[in-house]
Amino acid sequence: MEKEDKGKLILAMLVLFPLLGWLIGARAIYHMDKTNALAVIMATPDLKALWLTSGLGLFLAIGLSVCVIRMKKPFRGARFDRYFRGTQVVSAKTLATKTGERGKAQVTIADVPVPIEAETTHFSIGGATGTGKSTIFKEMMVGCIRRGDRMVILDPDGEFVKTFYRPETDHILNPYDSRTEGWSFFNEVRDDYDFKRLAHSIVQQSSSSDAEEWNGYGRMLFAAVARKVREENLSRRSMRDVYKWTNEAEAEELMEFVQGTDAAGIFTGADRASASVRFVLSDKLSPHLTMKQGEFSLRDWLANPRGGNLYITWSESMRSSLKPLISCWTDIIFSSVLAEESDLKRRIWVFLDELESLSKLSTLGDALTKGRKKGLCIVTGYQSYTQIEEVYGEKAAETMLANHRTSVVLAGGRMGQKTVEKMAHSIGQHEIMRKKKGKSARAGFGSGVSASENEDIRTELVVLPSEIMALPNLHGYLAFPGSFPVGKFKLTPVTYIRMQPVPGILKKKEEEVV
Repeated sequence: MEKEDKGKLILAMLVLFPLLGWLIGARAIYHMDKTNALAVIMATPDLKALWLTSGLGLFLAIGLSVCVIRMKKPFRGARFDRYFRGTQVVSAKTLATKTGERGKAQVTIADVPVPIEAETTHFSIGGATGTGKSTIFKEMMVGCIRRGDRMVILDPDGEFVKTFYRPETDHILNPYDSRTEGWSFFNEVRDDYDFKRLAHSIVQQSSSSDAEEWNGYGRMLFAAVARKVREENLSRRSMRDVYKWTNEAEAEELMEFVQGTDAAGIFTGADRASASVRFVLSDKLSPHLTMKQGEFSLRDWLANPRGGNLYITWSESMRSSLKPLISCWTDIIFSSVLAEESDLKRRIWVFLDELESLSKLSTLGDALTKGRKKGLCIVTGYQSYTQIEEVYGEKAAETMLANHRTSVVLAGGRMGQKTVEKMAHSIGQHEIMRKKKGKSARAGFGSGVSASENEDIRTELVVLPSEIMALPNLHGYLAFPGSFPVGKFKLTPVTYIRMQPVPGILKKKEEEVV
């Protein structure tokens, strides 16, 4: 409870409790009713029993006021005498009274309604393993399902599939799951320029400038070969056909196949250069060969308002082999949403759990900065800021997280100093004043002791990194964009029970895997 609210409550108790004591005494002792109420009121100064009951009410009010004053504050720092500006920490309940919008269905975090305008400014959820990220993800997903919003869920181990997957409407992408949709890169191609655009999804950007140079040549070769494969076989084309040319055909055959395209220049000069480019594509295209062939299209799914939700799943043992494919799908989703017409009422939620475990998403930066007008809401979960830096680079990582306007901070690991420092700064600072009292002694004539009082004005972090390290599991801070205070919360775990349990990942038999 905030200082202003406490003051109002104490004043109300000091006024109402004595009156209530008087009223109880008047009715119980003097049988006050409508006929004699005025007489009892006029005689009150001479009625000791009513003074006693009023005094008891006052005594109770004072006792409760002391309890209110001693109530634990959400802000745990040193007491200060005056607040000037900056972040204020309040309870989650107090924050909820400020963010609730009457007549609107709102997604919640720790039972705090998310402001509607904040939804498309994106969310970062930082915390170590087991601190409550999945609990928050599930709470937000429940809100999305109730409103009928569309969701793309990157789901390690299929935890969210177990809870929310609806077989009749939803879709799964995972080449090792028997329920997967059949998909191919060619299902996303509509125009000739799509080859070059989508090549960035097949071969993601690298944070290393040297590696990125070869990746660029890899995109060029892939786009050229994929375009030729499509031109020569409109009815039946697959990534297997592309891979056959890029990685199985002889160098001379491939060079002849891409003659007249931008990729022809790759084969002029040293054979070593073309071999390096083909090696890049071998790594990026191999996961696509395991994918079941079919007509499912991410672009068509996005365009269908009744298309249900999409789950992209993997287990830890699958992660390294599927990472290029997972990142490819996510990139295509972002680029496809950005290509849609602007619609501020549309809501497409993308839940990215364990962002640092994915390859670099080339369109994530644009999705964060340009997705608001398209109705895109990105929820990013991460454990380590330094791992995000390794994937995206120092400047890009900071810019990317800065574009997540809502910050949820859970407990951080004690060895992750940089991560918790970033979290503490995301909560914010405040400018406050503390009065400092001092005494000084004078010697000689006129000796004595003089008192002094100084005002110490300073700007400091509202929550220290060490406080974030020491947070219990399921406890954290919630900061929305704008002038809202920061809410300190405690999550309540919810057990979701299905009448018919659904496995997170339903593995294919070996003979079913392509």
